[in-house]
Amino acid sequence: MATFLAFCGSARKDSLNQKTLNCVVNALHAKGETVTSISLNDFHQPIYNGDDETASGLPEATVRLKTLLHEHDAWLIGCPEYNGFMTPLLINTIAWASRSSEATPDLSCFKGKPVLITSCSPGPWGGLRAGAHLKTMLSGIGCMVSPDNFMVSSAFGAFDESGKLKDENLQQRAEQVASRFCELANKLLVPASAGMTG
Repeated sequence: MATFLAFCGSARKDSLNQKTLNCVVNALHAKGETVTSISLNDFHQPIYNGDDETASGLPEATVRLKTLLHEHDAWLIGCPEYNGFMTPLLINTIAWASRSSEATPDLSCFKGKPVLITSCSPGPWGGLRAGAHLKTMLSGIGCMVSPDNFMVSSAFGAFDESGKLKDENLQQRAEQVASRFCELANKLLVPASAGMTG
């Protein structure tokens, strides 16, 4: 059974994008799936700079994060939209994760990894533009980005005080998206015996 890693590109307290991500995470939990949720606040990384990387190597936080990325079979990523694009935090996180301890490219943790993108915005598009940019980036470095996504528009009024969606239809969609992503992740799992001959 696939294991899931969830993180959001916003580190803000009471982030609406974190609440949006949590809708799908909670739906997976309800199905009995194994989901590890992390905060990028716990993985402080400097702005990526090739000279600093050559001089000092990977930050300790990057090493810890890459270990988690490798260890989990699929990811759920909350993608906030800043000025129609991804957040600097999310871009920087992916930049560091694509590097090796030898200061060379290392896309091994991205190759074939199923990813589900969630997003929201105060406007009518639900973070669609930023999510599309993230899909392009991740697809370009080897991820299998789900054709599904989960977006919440008019996000300022979408959640109740406990962080749950007010709209029952939207909640049902979160559950449907979670179920389909779970199926996708499990289909893409490679059995330990694959490729072995007797």
